[in-house]
Amino acid sequence: MALIEIYLSHGWTVTFACPSKESEHSEKLSQMGVAVRTVQPNDPAFDSWISELLPDYVIFDRFVTEEQFGWRVQEHSPESVRVLDTIDLHFLRRGRMDALKAGASLEAIATAAIELDTEDSLREIASVYRCDLTLMISDFELQLLVTRFQVPASLLELNRFAYSAEKFQSFVNLGDPSEKKNFVMIGNFRHPPNKDAVFWMHQEIWPLIRKALPAAEVHIYGAYPSKDVMQLDNPKTGFRVKGWATDQFETLRAYRINLAPLRYGAGIKGKIGDAWLVGTPVITTPIGAEGMTDSAHFPGVISQSAKDLADAAIQLYANFELLSIHANAGRELIQKLYDLKTNGDRLVEIFECLRSDLLNRRRKNLIGRMLLHHQHKSTKYFSRWIELKNSKPL
Repeated sequence: MALIEIYLSHGWTVTFACPSKESEHSEKLSQMGVAVRTVQPNDPAFDSWISELLPDYVIFDRFVTEEQFGWRVQEHSPESVRVLDTIDLHFLRRGRMDALKAGASLEAIATAAIELDTEDSLREIASVYRCDLTLMISDFELQLLVTRFQVPASLLELNRFAYSAEKFQSFVNLGDPSEKKNFVMIGNFRHPPNKDAVFWMHQEIWPLIRKALPAAEVHIYGAYPSKDVMQLDNPKTGFRVKGWATDQFETLRAYRINLAPLRYGAGIKGKIGDAWLVGTPVITTPIGAEGMTDSAHFPGVISQSAKDLADAAIQLYANFELLSIHANAGRELIQKLYDLKTNGDRLVEIFECLRSDLLNRRRKNLIGRMLLHHQHKSTKYFSRWIELKNSKPL
């Protein structure tokens, strides 16, 4: 959504195309002035539509979308700049999840999936090469592609999520930490790392915190909580599952500490950025902190094991001076790295420079050209076969 806001603020016309049917989210986009279009990956109607639209830029949401539509854009709107928005590196998150399931230590999980030996990694990095530019939300992941996989830095651009100045100013009054209480966790339960974090908190971390702080509670928020998550709710132990948060910012603002015990994952974490914005200190793992800052300084506490996370929560809970220090440091970092106008202006400038030198850049990307020629040809003709199959009556 932040990307769409950036484009609209610079006077761009934005069309949002998606295979999903229109929903209440489509209504919100329409109200913003965004044209909404339903498209299908194996439908030749997309070809005629994109050839009429001839957009300056086509941004693919994750590599699977690029696999489905990239060759069609190349064939029917060849002068469009093709941009991949990774959100996070799927193969890194998937590899870490597999390592956790295999019983790897938390230290080993952090370094999992850094070899080009999985289908996910090969597909995702191939997609990076086929595009003119790839947006990376995490500096850690950008450097991983450059240093470990030798992806040219010229194909990558750091683009953190961002907050508007108006949103930042609306939380200028941080309040007194002594007037707040309890811990909070927040995250969509359809995202597996969030669900894993809740169960880890329930099984290993919260009992240690509750023993030291018997009056404290942890409140769990998130969309789409499953039945097994809701069954964790227990007033007697202070482990409260609240479900959907109407406003994540106001929710986070009401608590003394935000807990983000992520054992695996990738990208940068909205739950941490949102907490910094509203002045709620964060306790998280190295995975949670990964890519969130541009230095070794992290506004909050980073701990690895369940015991260390619990100890950090217990010690910070009553340290009001340190709570205030972390709250202010988080706000400063948001202003420095996550400002919507600063990041947006820079991104638009990069896009415009890219478009002005597009042919030269494509000539230099030999691997990308080879992948477009060979691998995408197979994708193209497989898609054509599906089209033909779907067009025949049963």
